[in-house]
Amino acid sequence: MKILYFELLKLRKKSRGWVGPILVFVLIMTAFPLTVEFLNKDLDQAFFSVLWIAVMLVMMLATEDIFLEDYNDGTLEQLAINDESLSFVISLKIFIYWILIGVPVSLIGSFYGFGITGSLDLALYVLPVLMITSYIFLNVFSFGNALSLTKGSVLGTLITMPLVLPLLVVLGKVVMAINLGLNYFGFLGLLLGILSLIIFIIPLIISFIIRAHLE
Repeated sequence: MKILYFELLKLRKKSRGWVGPILVFVLIMTAFPLTVEFLNKDLDQAFFSVLWIAVMLVMMLATEDIFLEDYNDGTLEQLAINDESLSFVISLKIFIYWILIGVPVSLIGSFYGFGITGSLDLALYVLPVLMITSYIFLNVFSFGNALSLTKGSVLGTLITMPLVLPLLVVLGKVVMAINLGLNYFGFLGLLLGILSLIIFIIPLIISFIIRAHLE
């Protein structure tokens, strides 16, 4: 509980770390229909493609310096020296980022989906997909941030981008299944399976990477 309180306190002081990405997401989703309407395109066809990409970009932005402050102020080193479970702390940090950024972005994205498509059912179907996907993105991009902790975030982005591209393909299939009235719960189960693996494996890998940076 102390770790949870400490992480929440740090994020509260650094509000730009979680408010900024949410505002960026709102700006993207607000600008999209205005632009597409101006071009006389079909909003429904393009909306969800833009939604997934916007969520991916915002999660990437949110994790840009997720470990950097802890690395610079010696917090990670103290945790390693005291034999604290780094993987647990990392999991908790990512979870807090998801609560403060991933959940609001998912709710906002679902709201925009209802506003643009006019389908409440579609918006409700998309909401759990957004919740799961944002959590997956946060874990993957946190891994990239750990890799490039001392070398800048660009390297981490280049490394992790190929890992999330297959996920975008799956998300496209999810929307297609919903639009065609097919059973999308198989895709939802697939996403949950990917998430269940990632939330255990990624924090362990990140903890090893951070320990390597500290040596």
